[in-house]
Amino acid sequence: MSDWKEFEKEWTKFLMDTYGDLAYFQHMGEEDSTVPDILVKTNTGKTFYIETKKCPAQCGQFVLLPDDETRTFIYSDKNDTPINEFARTIMRFMNRYYDDFKNAGTAGKTIIFDNMEEVFTNWIMNTYGNKGVELFGTNDHVMFPLNDFHKYFNVSGTYRIKRSGSSKVGNSNMKNVIDYIQNNFELNTYRKTDDGSLFYITNKNMHNRRFDVGAYEYMFSYRNNEFEIRKLSNTYNANVIFSITLKYDAPSGMTKQEIIKFLK
Repeated sequence: MSDWKEFEKEWTKFLMDTYGDLAYFQHMGEEDSTVPDILVKTNTGKTFYIETKKCPAQCGQFVLLPDDETRTFIYSDKNDTPINEFARTIMRFMNRYYDDFKNAGTAGKTIIFDNMEEVFTNWIMNTYGNKGVELFGTNDHVMFPLNDFHKYFNVSGTYRIKRSGSSKVGNSNMKNVIDYIQNNFELNTYRKTDDGSLFYITNKNMHNRRFDVGAYEYMFSYRNNEFEIRKLSNTYNANVIFSITLKYDAPSGMTKQEIIKFLK
C-alpha cells in the first residue's frame, strides 16, 4: 500500500477512535485526487472534508498547455478545478519565459517570482476550500483550519510533464490482460468486478511490476492484501505542481478541546 494511502487511512482511524462519538469519518480519497481524503458528518448535521498530507508531499496541480501561435499557456479544459486569479498570476509569469517553461520536460522547471509562495498558498486554499475542505491534517496528528495553511507549510511550484494517471483494466481488455498474466507471470488466482477492475492474490512481490498488452501499459498495484491491475494512461500532460514541506516553526495544531468544539 502506498505511504500516502496508509497515512489517509491511519488518520481516518485516529479520528474515529478519538472523535467518533461526535462525528462519522469516512475515507474517500483512494486513487481519485479530485475527491478530498476524509468525509466528515457530524452529529449536528454538518458535513465537510478533511485533507491529509504526509510531508513532504505534493499538494494540488493543474494542466497548462503551450500555444506556440500566441506563445502563451492555456488553462486546459480538462482541469477538474476552474481557473482562479492565482492560476492567472502564475500563467502571466510563465508567459514571459514561454520557451523556458515550454521545454521544461519531465525534469521540470521551478516557478520563481516575487511573492510566489503567497500566490501558491492562496491557490491551494482556494482550490481545497471550493471542494469543501475545512480542516487539514499532517504529520504527528497535527490538525488545523484550512485558513491557517500558510502557518504550517512552505510551498513551491514546478512546471513539468507527467503521466496523467491510471484506470481500471476495463471489461473490453479483461480477457487479453488475464491471458497475458497467466502466460507470463504464472498467476491464476484472480477476481474481477462488473465495473472492469481486476485483482490478483499472490505471495510474489509484484508491486509496481509493469507489462504491455496491446496499445496500453499495465501495472500491479498492491492494496488490501491483493494486487490490482491498473491501466496506465498514454497521455502525458504538462502540469503546474505544488509541493509542500512543514515549516520548522510550525504551530502544534488545534488542541483536542478546539477540535471537539469545531465538531459540535
